[in-house]
Amino acid sequence: MTNFSDRLAQSILDRRSAVCLGIDPDLAQLPEKLRAGYAARSGELGAAGAVSACFAEFASGLIDAVADLVAVVKPQAAFFEQYGAPGWEALRRVVVCAHEHDLPVILDVKRGDIGSTSAAYAAACFGGAPDLSGAPLPGLDADAVTVNPYLGADALAPFVERCGRGRGVFVLTRTSNPGGADLQERECAGRPVYLHVSEMVARLGAAHVGAYGYSDVGAVAGATAPTQLAAVRAALPQAFLLVPGFGAQGAGPEALAGLTSGPALGYVVNASRSIDYAWLSRGGDYRSAAAAAAAEMRDAIGGF
Repeated sequence: MTNFSDRLAQSILDRRSAVCLGIDPDLAQLPEKLRAGYAARSGELGAAGAVSACFAEFASGLIDAVADLVAVVKPQAAFFEQYGAPGWEALRRVVVCAHEHDLPVILDVKRGDIGSTSAAYAAACFGGAPDLSGAPLPGLDADAVTVNPYLGADALAPFVERCGRGRGVFVLTRTSNPGGADLQERECAGRPVYLHVSEMVARLGAAHVGAYGYSDVGAVAGATAPTQLAAVRAALPQAFLLVPGFGAQGAGPEALAGLTSGPALGYVVNASRSIDYAWLSRGGDYRSAAAAAAAEMRDAIGGF
């Protein structure tokens, strides 16, 4: 099985794009025609099932529209999980749709716990939980996940172990939200916490480097803090960076200056609201609006 980092690098090179499509379905912002169609099916599907099916169709439409313009898809699990088992099934359908377009999937779950709990989280995201006969169940079959480093390296170990089986991990370092500075920039032994985390990422990923020279253990670092983003890159020259904060959160292409590393840029830039809901400002069909927004973002990032 090929390394996750190699699959991501190949997708970036094939599409000449570093755009990561974030999928954050918000019922209030979905097209009225789509919502009305599933509202009429609530009796058949159940209330939660109708919303979840609506989310799955919306997300699949986005993926179909931008599949040649983005390098990777990042569904935010919480938007689906709030609808229970039907939401989980809808999330599975989104992963399947992305894979049908040969797009890798980063599942945004930000998990972080220890021991058997962390292993169970990994099984849910990737697969491998045993059935009653001991055979492994498929799970969501994500290619990579986001994880929270607060509990330390042992909490990340069950996820990092999956790198040996073709999966990937993105560890939160300096996040894009304003409150990220509250703890992540606190000084510890003369350096901010986020750089200690970056050094842990480098250690964990050293044994999982693909043919393109990138590690399967990457980092999340926000474009809204460009100085810190540059410091994370300096600490992690072999890691793929997942960069949120572009577009709706205010960051632009200038935040990416000097970030390129290796043959496939070494980063992907996430956009959710600015692509998902481009139709609200552009008008027309949500899929064509998303494609136009993704193409503009791809060209703004450049790099090729």
